[in-house]
Amino acid sequence: MDTKNSSINKKSFEENIEFVVPGMELAHTVYSKDLSILANAGTIINTELIKKLRKWDITKVDIVAEVADNPFTNPNIEKFLNTYNQSIDVIQKTFDSIRQTQDIPVEAFSETADDIVNNITDAENINIIDKLYDLPVCDDYTIRHCVNVSAISALIAKWLKYSTESITAVALAGLLHDVGKSQLPPEILNKPYKLSPADYKLYQTHTKLGYELARKKENISQSILFGIFHHHERTDRSGYPMHLGADDIHPYAKIIAVADLFDESLTINCDFPGATSPYASLDNIRDRLYCFDPKISLIFRDHMMNFLSGHRVMLSNKQEGRVVFINRDKPSKSIVQLDNGTVLNLPTLKDVNIHYVIK
Repeated sequence: MDTKNSSINKKSFEENIEFVVPGMELAHTVYSKDLSILANAGTIINTELIKKLRKWDITKVDIVAEVADNPFTNPNIEKFLNTYNQSIDVIQKTFDSIRQTQDIPVEAFSETADDIVNNITDAENINIIDKLYDLPVCDDYTIRHCVNVSAISALIAKWLKYSTESITAVALAGLLHDVGKSQLPPEILNKPYKLSPADYKLYQTHTKLGYELARKKENISQSILFGIFHHHERTDRSGYPMHLGADDIHPYAKIIAVADLFDESLTINCDFPGATSPYASLDNIRDRLYCFDPKISLIFRDHMMNFLSGHRVMLSNKQEGRVVFINRDKPSKSIVQLDNGTVLNLPTLKDVNIHYVIK
């Protein structure tokens, strides 16, 4: 959690020792029956400490729950969101132009990528991703998806310590990654149900169509071209269009692939405006690590953990509460404190998980 950009309110909840897991933080010092100190407040629990506490017949401990107060008040985040909305307008107009002319106005895309990267650098806060999904996205999904993927890809490149020039190139590749969809029939893109095998085969051509459009422009680099062409390739060769292996997929495409899946998984259900679950989206990435570059996937997951704690959520059983501890192996099965104070350890509840974030 970035304490520079949001205040942290440390609260605690009592947890049975059988449900305590490594990584939790003790809220209070734990004493034995003879008042010897077993562990100090602030200790990060590990497997050895759990064994020690059980050995001393400790049945319950108080665990820290970190909750961010008003994490979106940072003016830099609001500045980013202004840029984001402007980017939507620009990309909408350029896509409409490309549909008619088959020509990419590179300057408009490049300026938008620069703006996105500059504002991400200023914001310095993972919560900008969360804020993206506080916006309605049912209309013009492809346009918004391209801007989201650009912003998320730029953040990943930043976390990978890419140079500013490379981060901007990744952002541009993210903006352009689905440009080939401008050449597909609208009925393919707008079908409300699963595509037929024939339609899906046509849909898959968007990566090559985008590559062919972009390669006509002399000021688009090879790296960006491959970012567009390879973004649906997978490291286990299950992707398309060429079934490339890990060594043959361009690094930009590996970044975009993770951002693309995350954003796609977070498509808002129009029946529940504002209902998104980054927890389930991270589950999806975790469950498919074999398809993606593990370094990129794990860096993305680890940074995302910084803002998942503290959200108010709706559970699949219709109960509401606040996430007080993140299950790193399966975020949708984290620990949630209900409004009545009851703490639910979701890993122990087979049919209950985090359904969506309450905005």
